[in-house]
Amino acid sequence: MGLPEPAGPGNGVSGRVEFVELGPLSVREWVDLTGHERAPFGLAAAGLVFRPKDRHLAVRDADDRLVAAVGLAVATVEVEGHEPFEVVGVGALIVHESARGGGLGAALIERVKRLVEDTGPDRAMLFCRAELMPLYGRVGYRPVEAPVRVDQPDGPVEMPIPAMWRPLRPVEWPAGAVRLRGLPF
Repeated sequence: MGLPEPAGPGNGVSGRVEFVELGPLSVREWVDLTGHERAPFGLAAAGLVFRPKDRHLAVRDADDRLVAAVGLAVATVEVEGHEPFEVVGVGALIVHESARGGGLGAALIERVKRLVEDTGPDRAMLFCRAELMPLYGRVGYRPVEAPVRVDQPDGPVEMPIPAMWRPLRPVEWPAGAVRLRGLPF
């Protein structure tokens, strides 16, 4: 991490970008990234409570401005009829609207894979709006076919947005009802 890379054409980022690892994002960093968007992850996710991410991978532009970030959290998944297993929960991927369309989101997702593939769980998992599934599919994510139940303050609910997963080592996603222990990421 920390290696500069050229900015993509048309992504609203001038000069080079740097990928950096961060801890939790501050409120100010989050506001700078979202630009005060009302529902940056879509209306279906707007009423849900998500777990905090204690680790972030981010992109800074040549002016040291944070222009994209993704949060990571390890979580436990239960699939009916199988032993529980851990996943790297990938969440809160946001690219500032001025930098969208240049591949920064896909570059972050690919770096997440490289960051955790040798030391973390065997699978990564995320939740996304249906229209973003092709984007995540291009970087190796596959749909979780069964509905996924997650915890919320008032009890478990079926996640209203699709779940996807990506192998980080040679594994498959087991068939069966899925339960994420804890809040979604």
